[in-house]
Amino acid sequence: MATSDADWDAPLDMGGEAFELLRSPRKAWIYTYVHHHSATTVQEIVETLELPQRTVYDYIDDLEAADLLEQSNDGRPAEYTAHEIDLQLVAGDAEQRITVALVEAVARRIRDDDIDTYIDRHGLDGLAVALEYAHEYADGAVTHHIMAREQALSPLEAGVILDALRPIIED
Repeated sequence: MATSDADWDAPLDMGGEAFELLRSPRKAWIYTYVHHHSATTVQEIVETLELPQRTVYDYIDDLEAADLLEQSNDGRPAEYTAHEIDLQLVAGDAEQRITVALVEAVARRIRDDDIDTYIDRHGLDGLAVALEYAHEYADGAVTHHIMAREQALSPLEAGVILDALRPIIED
């Protein structure tokens, strides 16, 4: 599927409660932080991400309800650990994988205007496709010119998004 055909309504939008974090960059940022910092506390999240404590508690509750996070200790303060995400969503002929890397890319839209703009233009499906290219780009298997040609993008836009996604791939 060309990224120009991607939009917010196909197929990544059909995943239910667990995929709400794909629409909420702040929730995705919290999930990503916990994924990278196992056994973290709400206070650590509040201080590091500079989010209101009530917001963090609400999002932690949502992520626990979706079985994406769990409390990893019995004591206080509560510590949380993230569950891995690797799901495949199929809708007709279209299929897409939802991974930790995709969630992190959504989270980074808060602080990266290039990712934010790309999602606005090409939707979540377009971002997922770009992330696949970013893996191959980091391995040296494709160039931004190849992505641009295959996805009907300008070489500049392809290069910008590949560079913006590179830190996710290399972590």
